[in-house]
Amino acid sequence: MCVGGMGVAETISSYIRADEKLLWRGRPQQGLRLGGQEFVLAPISLLWGVIVLWMLLSGGFSTARGLPFVLFPLMFALAALYFTLGRFVHDAWLRSRIEYALTDRRVIVLRRGLGDEVTALDLGKVDQVRFRPRGQRGDIFFGPSPRGLNVFGTQSFRSGLALWVPSLSETPQLMGVENARRLYDQIEGLRAAAR
Repeated sequence: MCVGGMGVAETISSYIRADEKLLWRGRPQQGLRLGGQEFVLAPISLLWGVIVLWMLLSGGFSTARGLPFVLFPLMFALAALYFTLGRFVHDAWLRSRIEYALTDRRVIVLRRGLGDEVTALDLGKVDQVRFRPRGQRGDIFFGPSPRGLNVFGTQSFRSGLALWVPSLSETPQLMGVENARRLYDQIEGLRAAAR
């Protein structure tokens, strides 16, 4: 269940129902966060950036040809800058605006930003929960794992960018939470009790 358009002062506590008991509240890991996909994405983004920089420095983009010949390379340069460095800043900003809660009945994810939304998952109806440990932290995903690299056949533009900016993923998740294994076990216990 997603709800949009909440006020700026809303906190996750306002989405906990009177008949629920709050068991845990948290936030994703803050700051720079690198994932396993960086072994592939970092070289691609750096290569793109180097090619655009080489084109700019070698005179491959000329203002003498007119406005379209200036704007097109500029768009490539901005995209290269975003995918090389900006995506990390974007991901960190998105994570700084996320709150999580676990009640005895639901998992609640509050995302603030340009498109505020609340996702609430009934633990008795969640089909699959996946856990990815990362030291003392970890990621908990609600739903099946994506099948392969499906960038062009995705449901939305946001889904396609989620490969580069994990905070944009439309799969409900608790990213980089502390004591994730204990939280995962607690969620699995609540799911079993709710069935």
